Amino acid sequence: METDAFGEASVSHDDVDTGYPETESNKVDSLEGSSSNGEVVGELGNAGEFLTRVELDLACSSEKLVNLSVLMMQVATRESDYEAFVSRGEHMLGNSFEKALEFDLLSGILDSEVQEVDKFMSTLQADVISAHEIVSLFKHLGETFVEMEGKLCDSELSLKQSQDQVSEIRMQSAKFQRILASSNRDEHWNNDKGVDFPGDDQFLDTYANIKMQTAEQQRHILRLLEKSLSREMDLEKKLTESRQIEEELKLRLHSSEQEVFFLEEEGADIWERWFQADNATEILMGISKELLGRLHIFQFNLNGAVQREAELRRELERATEQLKSKEINLHKLESSEMDNVIVGLKEKISKAESRAESAEAKCKLLAETNMELKDELGLLKDGGNISEKVNLLERQLQESDYRLQHAVASAEAGEEKQSMLNSTIGDMENLIKDLKLKVLKAETQADRTKEKCIILSESNMELHKELSFFSSRLESLEASLHQAEEMKIANAKDIAIRKKVITDLVMQLSIERERLHKQISTLTAENNNLLLKLQQMNMHHSVDIGDNGRGNSEEFSLPKHDLTDVTCARESKEEVTELSATGSM
Repeated sequence: METDAFGEASVSHDDVDTGYPETESNKVDSLEGSSSNGEVVGELGNAGEFLTRVELDLACSSEKLVNLSVLMMQVATRESDYEAFVSRGEHMLGNSFEKALEFDLLSGILDSEVQEVDKFMSTLQADVISAHEIVSLFKHLGETFVEMEGKLCDSELSLKQSQDQVSEIRMQSAKFQRILASSNRDEHWNNDKGVDFPGDDQFLDTYANIKMQTAEQQRHILRLLEKSLSREMDLEKKLTESRQIEEELKLRLHSSEQEVFFLEEEGADIWERWFQADNATEILMGISKELLGRLHIFQFNLNGAVQREAELRRELERATEQLKSKEINLHKLESSEMDNVIVGLKEKISKAESRAESAEAKCKLLAETNMELKDELGLLKDGGNISEKVNLLERQLQESDYRLQHAVASAEAGEEKQSMLNSTIGDMENLIKDLKLKVLKAETQADRTKEKCIILSESNMELHKELSFFSSRLESLEASLHQAEEMKIANAKDIAIRKKVITDLVMQLSIERERLHKQISTLTAENNNLLLKLQQMNMHHSVDIGDNGRGNSEEFSLPKHDLTDVTCARESKEEVTELSATGSM
């Protein structure tokens, strides 16, 4: 499982390395070609993802180095046994042969794993250099650049420590390979000189000795074989269980990543809603300000209209009062003047009538006197003293003529006065007509002012209605603005809660990671102790056999993959228990 995990890590790292130059060139082009905040944030996200990948690769390499150090310790424990085996020539002893074979196999596995880790470290070195180039593009960001630079420095330190560990393990592996090479050269040299080294004859002797063993020893061997088979079956079961547990952990990790992704999407949606609510509040504030301005203008116009209406009403009242006073005065004047004129005309008419009557009476008297005089004149003509009487009559006739002329003149004067009175009466009638026209004009003007007052009152009512409508609209806008502010506050609280949840999840993940690292270290220590105990038990229960001994050697010589499977199974079980405990919490 260690090699599989390392292979997966190396594959993911290769994918990152192969896809990185294109992404880096795209990043440089985008940084040079665009200066918008959204693109800079996207580039920062890509750089952060790359740094996290580098950190994950370093963590994987550190875990691999821990496993390799454990394997190196196991090989080192078998080094002394192998040297004793080579120096004493105990090739035919089962326990020594088993330990030598284990040393050979484990040293070869260690050498191959060290080469793979060395290659992986070289790729990590290239990744760190490329990360330096990426981070250098964000020098203008200040705090973000300092944070990324700190992460990169930590990665470099961990990489340097890992390289030092790899160099130490490589030195130990080279030492083990030199021991194997020297032992192989000694063996070939002894074979060339014909040294009496144990060979096939000794294997035949041991086979004969095995046949001569008692039934109890054979039963003991069969029991050991059964135990080894049962252990192997248990290990296979544990291996399958560990693989199932690993798959479950992968599924849980994938589900947790999906949950985090969904939470991030929800956070982005909430931020978008918050920005939309903020924009809506700003738009509503602008609309409310415009409506307030219009409302102030309408109020100003309404106040002006009310003032004009009050002025027009005052002018109308003044005009009506003046009109009433003028009408009253006019009626008084007309009545007084007409009365005076009528009285004067009546007096003049009575005077003229009296004069005319007097003149007629005088005319009648004169006519009578004239007739009398004519009669007397005729009598006088008939009688004496005619001349004196004629003179007297002529005098009387002249006087009567004079009186008649005077009466005619007075009658003519009365007619002239009558005509003058008629002309004054016509003038008064014309004056009365003019006054009536003025009264009609004043009445029409009063009607017009009344119509204007009605129109102004109607416009005032309409303005009051518009004012009430705009005031209700303003209240509704204020209510919607209040709701938008409440939604904004609620969204901000929700964002803060989700942010807190995400930070808590990140903290829990970091705590779980540290706990798993501690458990891995403790399990490795326990594993080393168990291996030491197993070696001691193998030292006490060694059996000298041939073919069956080879089977037992297969039982006790656990290869690297079986050991790593056992440790990984235990680690996966511990992880499952820890995850279940955290899930229940």
